[in-house]
Amino acid sequence: MKPTLRKAALLAATLALLGLLAGCGSGGSTKTVYVFVPSKARRSAIETPTGPAVAELQRVMTRLGYYSGPIDGIYGQATTAGVEAMQKALGVTADGIYGPETHAALGNKATYVVVELQTALAEYGYYQGPIDGAYGSETTAAVQQLQTDLGVTADGRFGPETASAFNDAVASGKLKPV
Repeated sequence: MKPTLRKAALLAATLALLGLLAGCGSGGSTKTVYVFVPSKARRSAIETPTGPAVAELQRVMTRLGYYSGPIDGIYGQATTAGVEAMQKALGVTADGIYGPETHAALGNKATYVVVELQTALAEYGYYQGPIDGAYGSETTAAVQQLQTDLGVTADGRFGPETASAFNDAVASGKLKPV
């Protein structure tokens, strides 16, 4: 895989995680979702968190390669192990609990990832704003224009669908640096 394509795939995976869990790139309204779970010593079947937020966490971790279990919305042993692996990669306490520390680590990493996205968008002529790591209105508009040109859903989020279309367009020569 070419470095540009690898970069786009990494951007897509990371931004998908950030966008889905932290509302990154949502065009102004931000919703933060924390999934708190009891400590391993106190966890029981009754206390095990379940629901759509857990299922979304499982989907995102699957895309990032940290989870290979079922997408069932149950914060069980496999989900805990996936969160622990992700935490180790982020350099935070690997306790298997997706909470404020893990969320903050992703947020810190987000600035770097958005800088990379802004740089790539500028390289292909879609972004003229400051390379500042802020996923604001200018970055959202640039992603929407890219999405429109690629024929994918123009929601302003650089997720897996956009990354795949971007990778294909770069590989085929449809998109070229300006």
